[in-house]
Amino acid sequence: MVDAVHAALLELSERLLAAARDGDWETVASLEDERVTQIALLPTTESEVMPLLKVLLAHTEEVRRLAQSQRDRLGADLQDHQHRHRALSAYLHAGAE
Repeated sequence: MVDAVHAALLELSERLLAAARDGDWETVASLEDERVTQIALLPTTESEVMPLLKVLLAHTEEVRRLAQSQRDRLGADLQDHQHRHRALSAYLHAGAE
């Protein structure tokens, strides 16, 4: 039973990681909610749970790195958009005079 629970949690975590790699952040959020619930149900006294937790932590760290990269890209895109908007506004304002 424990192995099946661990396997299911590991598979869920791998799906979450795959969604993050694909940039599917809605799925990531949904799967993370489910994963948190499943992790909370793990017995903390089992010595077999430690290797699983290490893998889950590694998945979490990679998802965080991917999310930070996405956030950085979105920030750069927003700055570029704002710069273009200001340039277009200045051009239109100069043409109106």
